[in-house]
Amino acid sequence: MSDQRRSQAAPAPALRREQRVPAPAGAAHGGRPAPHPAGRTPGRRPRPQARRRTGPPATLLLLGLPLLGAAVDEATGPGVGGVFAVCAVLGTGAATAVVSRPGWWWVVPAAPPVVLAVTAVAELVGDAEKYQGAKAVGAGAIGWAVDGFPVMLAALAAALLVVLFRLRRAAVRRAVSRRGEDGRRGEGARRG
Repeated sequence: MSDQRRSQAAPAPALRREQRVPAPAGAAHGGRPAPHPAGRTPGRRPRPQARRRTGPPATLLLLGLPLLGAAVDEATGPGVGGVFAVCAVLGTGAATAVVSRPGWWWVVPAAPPVVLAVTAVAELVGDAEKYQGAKAVGAGAIGWAVDGFPVMLAALAAALLVVLFRLRRAAVRRAVSRRGEDGRRGEGARRG
């Protein structure tokens, strides 16, 4: 017997009384999908209520504090020093704390280039006669990168510490809210 005849000849299995056929999606709710217990459609993220504009304050902190520190250092002596380093680390950490989570992608990696750029600007403006010509600027740039590396590393570490702190705090808040929801569900089950 060929396969075609077998498939035509075989009867469909009869449904037993215990087997139930699921209703079409949304049949119980007037053609709409059933509501999700959490009040939102599964698989969809809730829409943010209002977006905070964190870019300008973060940019001001990320650039402003290092510029202020470099200006103070240049005014008090030649080159950038400790005030610049502290301001760069604080500015990067504060900018990371202010910006939203999606904004971390530009704040965290911006720390080293900002430190290098502010150092270069401070040196070129503060000691312009020393950097006449391309060779002098090139040699100075190598020195700025080498001398600024510890500051870049410290600023990057500050940003990453703030990120880790915020992630940990969010995880703790989620765990606490889940415990609260589980407790409320348990109470409702005991009452009913």
